[in-house]
Amino acid sequence: MNTILEIRKNKNYKGTHKSQQDHGHELGANVTTDTVTGLDVQSHTASQSSPIESSHPRADSALWWLDFFTMKGRKAENQDSLLITTCLPYHFLASTSTKSDDLNHGDSAKNISVPPAPLLVLMADGVSACQFPKQASQLVINTVAEKITLALAKLAQVQYESQEQSQAMSISLDDDQVASIIRTAVDKANDVLYFPQAYQRVPPLLSTLSGLLCIGDRIHLFHTGDSRIYRVGIDSLTVLSDDHRIHRGEDKGALSAAIGADRQIELQQLVFTLHQDECLAIMTDGIYEHIDAIELEFELCSAATTMFQALATMHKLPAGFHASQTICKHAFTDGSHDNLSMIMLSMNAMSNQSDPADSSGVVDPLASDSATSQDMHRYRLPTDLEVGDSIDGFTVISIIARTARSHVYWVQDEDHNDFVLKSPSLDTIADGHYLRDFLQERKIGLSLSKYRRAGESAYNQADPNLLQTTGSNQSSPHPMGSGLNTSGLLRYYPVPASTTYLYHLTEYIEGESLRDFIERNAPCDVWQTYDLLTKIGMTVRVMHRNYLLHQDIKPENILLTKSGAVKLIDFGSASSSILKDSTRPPNGDLHYAAPEYYTDAPKGVHSDLFSIAVIGYELLTGQLPFGSQALMNPQQALVMPAQPLRQRNVPPVSQQALMRALHSNPNVRYQAIGEFLQDFNPDNRARSRDPEPLIKSNPLLVWHGICFTQTVIIVLLLWVYLS
Repeated sequence: MNTILEIRKNKNYKGTHKSQQDHGHELGANVTTDTVTGLDVQSHTASQSSPIESSHPRADSALWWLDFFTMKGRKAENQDSLLITTCLPYHFLASTSTKSDDLNHGDSAKNISVPPAPLLVLMADGVSACQFPKQASQLVINTVAEKITLALAKLAQVQYESQEQSQAMSISLDDDQVASIIRTAVDKANDVLYFPQAYQRVPPLLSTLSGLLCIGDRIHLFHTGDSRIYRVGIDSLTVLSDDHRIHRGEDKGALSAAIGADRQIELQQLVFTLHQDECLAIMTDGIYEHIDAIELEFELCSAATTMFQALATMHKLPAGFHASQTICKHAFTDGSHDNLSMIMLSMNAMSNQSDPADSSGVVDPLASDSATSQDMHRYRLPTDLEVGDSIDGFTVISIIARTARSHVYWVQDEDHNDFVLKSPSLDTIADGHYLRDFLQERKIGLSLSKYRRAGESAYNQADPNLLQTTGSNQSSPHPMGSGLNTSGLLRYYPVPASTTYLYHLTEYIEGESLRDFIERNAPCDVWQTYDLLTKIGMTVRVMHRNYLLHQDIKPENILLTKSGAVKLIDFGSASSSILKDSTRPPNGDLHYAAPEYYTDAPKGVHSDLFSIAVIGYELLTGQLPFGSQALMNPQQALVMPAQPLRQRNVPPVSQQALMRALHSNPNVRYQAIGEFLQDFNPDNRARSRDPEPLIKSNPLLVWHGICFTQTVIIVLLLWVYLS
């Protein structure tokens, strides 16, 4: 029997056969009839790379890109069944769209918001121990798809009819309602397989099931059996599904849960948000069991990186992209005797760029600057948000700051978790360098952050956003948003994958900037200054250990929490400490920038340390050591004013440490933050008053004395012996 792999647009479908070589088939956004593209594979393999988008056209539709492959391998038949379908019937979307058009042309217009058609991805693996495994897997996916499609259509129809009298209508799918629909559909599929064998004495039918119901960037995962679902990033791989197995010694164990195995099905359910630069992968046990975990992680992350880069620049998968086929054949080469099936899917947000500004006040940066990087062309700037406005599910609570370069807002998600949203200002539309740096800042921030976003509900196990980014499915012991990030660096969170807006999402910190602290408390005593410089230095050292230079260390970019901790923010000027051509003059306050940024002198740890020393001098004296013109003049030797330090009774050891850290010659400065802090420590003055041991002050004299004493003793012993 041949493998049947279907890509459906809705429930009422007609099958249309396509050849095995039909790669890159695209399902259009404007579908006028109930159609389906069915791929009936006449041989033992099937491969496809396709985009699937909503049947209902809208300004910023979410486009799903899929790469899949299935083969029978060394078995006589392929017992796997795959189904990919936009499962909300098109006739419902078309009817609501028609009614919306009719109402909008009437006297009392309504604004009807219809969600994009959910994407349903199913993979079922028939259990070989039963007599008809292929029929079992096909029956499971057909039953589940039908029940979910009908239930979603009914739910949406009820919402639509209940809101017909209102002026503004919105059709939304609640997480709990969708989870209940999935559970009911899987239970029905289990009944279809279980009860005939229990009461009619027919041969048993058993199958595993792994599924994803994608509603926008909200992902509902449901799973039973031993296939696996992975969350794949550029440099991370997380197993989201449980392996339902009973292990026996060192073997892979026996299957402990499957559709049709028992009256009550053991079903794992999760719901989470898919973030940018993340994709999902589903594969059967015949693949992951026969590929080394490290090799599998490398191949999946490499494929994800290629996919993200292609979608960001070309908005389509590159020619010859067959990651699923490559991985399946890798498992086959490594000795797999099972069927091999795999699906990869990624979301690509597309924006409407025909109008520089739309009614929502969103501006397309490309409308003003065609030289902006191709990575920028799908983003829009959320401009002039006000309290109460919403963007991607985040509601603006207050406006923190609005500057010429950026707007910063305090926002909350639907679960009232606090975040900070930072977006470029309208004045930066024509500044392609700044916008690219803005994207680079988010990339660096995410690489330094250890946890994902909080507040996402889950079913039957921990939120997948809390899982460690390893090949195991063990949950992290530290919850999200618990404040356990002790690095002192501002924590960045991924934004939804479907967003068409350009912004950063970071943790919300209650406190004040170091600038406010200096204006209120400077000049500070030496011990308070030493404590602050130690916290700042240890935070900056985290970046240095990740081969990054901050390059914009100043009081405005340092936050003090209510508990007294330090948070370093704004990675917009950060760059690699290894690539010498990545450093450039800073964009902000020039009083804190090391003089080598204006020359060809090498930049490094000593450059960030110069900025820390300037802050230390300002804390102690309330004034800056150098003017910006002096720092920008490479011919002028920098001489730190020592008189203000002496007037504040700063210990000589601390003065000398600052003088060395602020030297104009980078080779004279400290090359390590720890060395500077050790020399700046005011306690060195107290220790210097204690008498120094002779062995430390003059070790040569001590050893000469020991040798002389031994010589005298030897001579005396020889004299006694000879006499």
